[in-house]
Amino acid sequence: DEDVIKVCQTHFSWGKAWDDPRVTLHVTDGAAFARNAPKGYYDVIIQDSSDPFGWDEDGNEFELPSAVLYTKEHLENLYQALSSDGVLNFQ
Repeated sequence: DEDVIKVCQTHFSWGKAWDDPRVTLHVTDGAAFARNAPKGYYDVIIQDSSDPFGWDEDGNEFELPSAVLYTKEHLENLYQALSSDGVLNFQ
C-alpha cells in the first residue's frame, strides 16, 4: 500500500493532497485502528480495502484477512470514530 501511495504522490496531480496539514494518512491494520480510534474524532475516514474473499484453483471461494473490514462490528467502529457530521468513504 505504501508503494502505491508513493506512485500516486509522484505521478498524479492530486498526489500532493497528503501534504495538506489537515490530512493524516494511516497505513496500518484498519480493524485495529478503527477499534481503538477516539470516539467522534474524525471528520473524514477513507477506507481503501482489499476484496474480502478470493477463489482457489478449483473455483471455491475463500475468505481473505481483509474480510474483517466488511463486518458489522468494524463498520460500527468506523461510525463511532466519526464526528457528528463526519463522512465515511469506503472503497
